[in-house]
Amino acid sequence: MSVAAGERASRPVPAGSGSILEERVASSPVSIGFHGGISPQQRDEFRGRTIRETALCHRSIGVDALADLTRLPNPVGTAAPRRLDGSLHVAVNATLPGVDLGRAAVSTNSTVTLGQLRRSDEALEDYVDRRLEQAELLVLPNRSLVYKFAKRGVDLLGGLALLVVAAPMLVVLAILIRLDSPGPALFRQERVTRGGRTFRFYKFRTMYSDARVRFPELYDYDFSDADFAESFYKLADDPRNTRVGRWLRRTTLDELPNLFNVVRGDLSLVGPRPDLPELIQFYRPEELACLFTKAGVTGLAQVAGRSLLTVRQRLTLDVRYVAHQTLLLDLRIMWRTMLVVLVGKGAF
Repeated sequence: MSVAAGERASRPVPAGSGSILEERVASSPVSIGFHGGISPQQRDEFRGRTIRETALCHRSIGVDALADLTRLPNPVGTAAPRRLDGSLHVAVNATLPGVDLGRAAVSTNSTVTLGQLRRSDEALEDYVDRRLEQAELLVLPNRSLVYKFAKRGVDLLGGLALLVVAAPMLVVLAILIRLDSPGPALFRQERVTRGGRTFRFYKFRTMYSDARVRFPELYDYDFSDADFAESFYKLADDPRNTRVGRWLRRTTLDELPNLFNVVRGDLSLVGPRPDLPELIQFYRPEELACLFTKAGVTGLAQVAGRSLLTVRQRLTLDVRYVAHQTLLLDLRIMWRTMLVVLVGKGAF
């Protein structure tokens, strides 16, 4: 977004339109940067500067305190979300009113429109292109070639080094998983990364291999916008988790095979977490900016609450990372991730 566009946005707008912009954009502050955008709704983010002064200053992106970058409009919960407490899992929500994904019948009362849904014959990249046209404001990633090659270098060297160090542990964990419950040690799944490209995602299996048969209701991806926003990616009392799987999740050791994806180039060490293709259609258009950069093993959301975050809180932080990403910020997130994993907050 240019400064001129930002100045125009600060003028009075018709009743109702401002509230929509504030709801969708103000929760993702983007205040400083050559590859981001600025919105007048976040005047408290400008630290006393005008929009013009903010645009002209030479402060680098990614040097803000992580406490500022991870600050959210709504506080992050301190208790692990549980089904017994009424928390919603990202796959278990109210059926989308009036919507049949097969026949595409949409109720006029639904907050999800037909144009938001992905057609059965539509490639994911084409769907993303179509939805991006509906965005009111989109942040841009760091498109510097220097950053691109430096980030890949850190990913490759760091991923290989971590795999070498973790190799004996990978073998032991694989044996424990096989002894604990029937099924393979590795879990493979299709996930989405940069540009809407899908790839095969690797992690250790933490659930029963027949979980989809046992709990089919936990794989029903139909939402209203409010359902999706307030749901969680993980619940502490998820019945699909095995005994060893619960321990692996608490220690984050189930994510070690992600390093194979990093070396292959599917993931970065730092970036938005890769989501399921089925969930992308429930993103707001502005949140699709998460797909402007490569998905990662860790990110702002992982150092700001992890599984304690609702879906909308996580996407807010992922968009903010895209707008502020630098190598310095990546390194700081990696350092903070080590501390978060040791403490175990938000892991279950």
